[in-house]
Parts: sequence; C-alpha cells; structure tokens
Amino acid sequence: MGVKPLVVARTGITRLRRLVGRSVFADLASIGIRALEALGARRITRVYLPEPAPDATRTVEFGLLELDDGSAGLYYAWLGPGQQDMPHRFPPEALVGRDPMELIAAYATGDDAERSLAMAGMNAVTASVWRASGYVPPMRASSFGLNLVSGDTLGMVGHFPPLVRQARELGVPVYVLERKVSMVNRGEGFEITLDPGVLGQCNKVVCTAATLLNNSLEEALGHCVLDATVSVVGPTASFFPEPLFARGVSAVGGVHLVDVDAVLRGLRMGESFGDTVSRYLLTPENYPGTEFLLQRAKKRGT
Repeated sequence: MGVKPLVVARTGITRLRRLVGRSVFADLASIGIRALEALGARRITRVYLPEPAPDATRTVEFGLLELDDGSAGLYYAWLGPGQQDMPHRFPPEALVGRDPMELIAAYATGDDAERSLAMAGMNAVTASVWRASGYVPPMRASSFGLNLVSGDTLGMVGHFPPLVRQARELGVPVYVLERKVSMVNRGEGFEITLDPGVLGQCNKVVCTAATLLNNSLEEALGHCVLDATVSVVGPTASFFPEPLFARGVSAVGGVHLVDVDAVLRGLRMGESFGDTVSRYLLTPENYPGTEFLLQRAKKRGT
C-alpha cells in the first residue's frame, strides 16, 4: 500500500475529529488542523525513511520529514516489524509536495508505518507553528522531567538506563512496563513486567513517546495514580503538549532541530544527535499555549 489518496485522508481526519477528547493523537490532529488553517498550508519537501535494523551497538534510528518552511519532525524507527519496507511502501518522492495533514490523517486508520509518518508530520507541524511565532522552547536541565528522591517509586514505560542508574543510587524501586515477554525480568529493586497495573504503585512515571505509535499511552496513563508526577519524553515527543497536560502529564520533553541538514546527515551515518538538536522540557507553567503562539505568528505575518 502506498500513500493514501486525498479522499482517504479526509476520511481519516473525520475519524480523528470524532475521537477528539478520547485520543491524544486526535486532540493533536485537531490542534494541527487549526494551526494550518490559521497559518496556511505547508508542503513536504524532504523525507528520510530508514529501513530499521535494531542493534545494541548502534544509536537508535529515527525517520525525518521536512516542510517547505524548513521545519522538520522525527519518528522512532525501531518500533517493530510493522515499520519494515517503509521506503518502498511510501516512496519519498511520492510524499514530496503533499500536505502533512494527509499523513497525519492516516493515524486513525493506519498501521505502525502509517502512524510513524503521522507522528513525524505532527512533530513537523508543531515545529512550523513555533518557527512562525518565533517561539524557542526552553532547554531542559533534567533529561526526564523528574526529580527523583529517596522514598520515590519509579515507573517506566520504555527503558531509560540513565534514570535506572540514578534510581538505584538513591535506592528507588523501579518498575519497567514492557510489551515483549522475552524481556520480563526481576532483580533487587528492579522489575520488568507486562502488567500495566504496576504503574499504580509509582509516584513518578516516565513514558517514551513511542507509546503514541503503539497505541499504549492512554492505557499507561489510565493506570497512573492521580497525584503521580508523569513525564513523556523523547525526540518524537516534539509536539503540541496541551493534550498531554489535559490528561495529567506534568512535563513533555522533546527536541528542537537546530540544524535539519546536520540532523539528516547524522541519521544517515548512524550518529547521535549531538549539538544538532537542543532538548527541551515543557510544563503547564512554562508553555505559553499554542493558541497564543498562533496569534503571535499571525501578527508577525508568517
């Protein structure tokens, strides 16, 4: 299956609109539609779709989608077999010139590959709004938006080794929620489990943005206790944060692509981002709001 025709994209948008308030991505798409209506259409100019080849010795891979104003967004490329053969299913030359909302619309009806493109499209649209408004997200001092202290219990959806090491130094118990049976394990103060109910035992929780790709984010958030401090972080969490704030997430950490050309060169060579990106952390207190940024962009005439 190749790129969906426009009529199918419109069907996907209609389905996403019906899910507004019930789906994080549907809420994101709603903001994206509003943004492009306010700022004008954007078009895809460059696409990088790697063939995933997970390897413990290599840096995690990401795909990239760039828009005609120079803004770009990433997707996580090691999700699983569903991302295989993406360059053939979606030839980059066939995506160039398309409206990113056509890809975003496929999230409602698509598979892992189509949701990956939708994620990159959403991140690119977010970056476009921020660029048009002159907004630069604040760099983060903490990589994960959590301040661990002795007495905490840490939950992870995804694996964050630096945070595990920090937790162990503090004597903080760690529960890692995993989807693969082969990863289940238990040790002193550390457990990898398939049971999302363990998140209810945690007062600090960090989730990878890949949970939006595999449709597990809402379930994970549903198991968190109301007063838990929850962060969603990762290069693909570079989207409008309001839908997560509305669901009790305390912080959203993503990346600002400082130099898209350099980012793309690094991705092709299997290198880490280094200083080609800046990592940021948004909270309900420090984010000015997308509607405010849209109004500012309109005043700037972009």
